[in-house]
Amino acid sequence: MTSVTAGGWWQRARSAFASEASRTDHFAADSLDAHAATLQALLPLFAAVMLAFAFNLFMDGDTGWHLGAGHWIVANRTVPLVDPFSHTMPGKAWMAHEWLIEVLMVGAEALRGWAGLTAMFALSAAFTFWLLSREAFRYLPARWAMVAVFAAVGILFPFALARPHMLAWSLLAAWTVILLRAREKRSAPPVAAALLMVVWANSHASYIVAFGLAGLFGLESLIENPRDRKLLGRWIIFGMVSLAAAVFLTPFGPEHFLYPFEVSGMKALAVIGEWRRSVLPADLMFYTCLGGLILLVARRWRSVPPLRLLLLAGLSVMAIMHARHQMLFAIVGLLVVLPMIAPDRPVRDIPRVAWFWPAVALMVAVRLAVPYEFKEHSSYPLTLLAGVPEEIRRQPVYNEYSQGGPLVMIGVRPYIDGRADMYGDDFTFRAKAITRGDIVKFREDVERFGIRWAVLENINGLTPKLMREPGWRVFGRDEHATVFVKAD
Repeated sequence: MTSVTAGGWWQRARSAFASEASRTDHFAADSLDAHAATLQALLPLFAAVMLAFAFNLFMDGDTGWHLGAGHWIVANRTVPLVDPFSHTMPGKAWMAHEWLIEVLMVGAEALRGWAGLTAMFALSAAFTFWLLSREAFRYLPARWAMVAVFAAVGILFPFALARPHMLAWSLLAAWTVILLRAREKRSAPPVAAALLMVVWANSHASYIVAFGLAGLFGLESLIENPRDRKLLGRWIIFGMVSLAAAVFLTPFGPEHFLYPFEVSGMKALAVIGEWRRSVLPADLMFYTCLGGLILLVARRWRSVPPLRLLLLAGLSVMAIMHARHQMLFAIVGLLVVLPMIAPDRPVRDIPRVAWFWPAVALMVAVRLAVPYEFKEHSSYPLTLLAGVPEEIRRQPVYNEYSQGGPLVMIGVRPYIDGRADMYGDDFTFRAKAITRGDIVKFREDVERFGIRWAVLENINGLTPKLMREPGWRVFGRDEHATVFVKAD
C-alpha cells in the first residue's frame, strides 16, 4: 500500500512538473511568437549589416579578375570567348559564364568603389536571408525559426566573398521557394518563374542545380498525382521553358549547358581551397547542422518523402566532398527540411513589417556614404604593386594563383589567376608546385614565358628560394608579399 501511494505521489508530482514545464514552454514560445514579424525582419537585416560594415568581403583574389572581366565586357560591348588577360594562355578558349554579374560589379564599383561593391553584395545577402527567415517563421515557432536561420547564416558567412556565387544565393533561394510553394499548393510553378533562369544562367554555373531540383519536385508531383495529366503538362512546360532559357539565351549556346559538368570533373580542384573536403574543426557549423539533420531524419524517417530524403542525402555528400557545396546544403537543405521539422504544425504567414526594406535601403545608403577602408592582405598587396614601375609591369610576371585576379584588375597580364577551368589541370598543378618551391619548374617557365619579375606571398615555399636564386633581386617587400625582379 505504501509503495502504491509513493508511486502515485511520484506520478502526480512528475505530471505536475511536466504540466508546469509545458505551460512555461508555451508561454516562452508565445512571448516570442508575439514578436515573430519583427524577429523575422531583424535577423536578415542584422546579417546584412554585419556583411556591410563588420565583415571583409574581399578576402579572395578572384574578385579582381571578375572586375577585370566586367571592365573588358563594358569596354568592348561583347562577352569574351577567348582569354584576353594572361600572358601564358592568350587566345585560349574561355567561357565568361558569369558575365552578367561581372558587369553589375563594375557598375557598383563605378558608383562608390569598394563601398559600392560591398553595398551590392550586402543587399543581395539581405534578400537571401529574408527569404530563408520568412520560410523558417512560416513553419516553426519563433525561437526555433531563429535557430534555423542562424544556423544557415553561420554556414554561409565563411563563403561571403565579393564574387558572383554570393549573388547566386538569392537566385537559388528564390528558385527553391518557388518549387516548394508549388508543391505545397499541389500545383506546378508558374511558367513566368522559368524566366529567372535567364538571369541565373548568365550569372553563375550553379544554375545547373535548378534543373535537378525542378526534376525532383516534378517527379514527386507525378508520383503523388499519377493521373493528373494537366498538372504533369504544366511541370513539363515549366521545365522546357527553363531549359530553353539556359541553353539559348546566353552568349555561348548549348555548350554552356555542359560547362558545369566539365569543371566538376577537373583534377585540379583538389588543390583549390574552396573545393577541399569539409573537415573538423574548420567546418564545425556544417557538421553540427549535419548531425542535427541526421537526428531529425532518424526520428521522422517514416514520414520523410523518399525523394526529399534522397535530395538531403545528396546535398550532404556533396558538402562533405567539397566545402563550397555547403552553400547548397545551407540554403536548399534548410528550405527542404522546414516542413519536416513539425509536419503537424499548421503553416502560417507572418505579417510583413513595413520598415524592413526601407531599413535595408538605409543600410545601403550609409554604406555608400561612409568611406570604405580596404584591408590589404597577401592576395591584394595593392600598395606594393603600385610601386612597381610601368615598364616592369608590362613585362611577363610570375604570380601565385590567388594574386592573379588583383593583377588583372590593375591591368597586369598574370601568369595564372582563378580561372582554373581555362588554364586546365596540368598548368594549375604546375603553378601550385612552383609556389610550393619547385625552383626547377620555375626556371623552366622563366625561359618559356620570358618572365622578368614575380610577386609572391611571404609565407610560400618559393619566396626564400628566390631570394637565393642567382640573377634575381628583391624589388620591394611588405608584411604580406615580396616583389622580385630579374637582373638584366
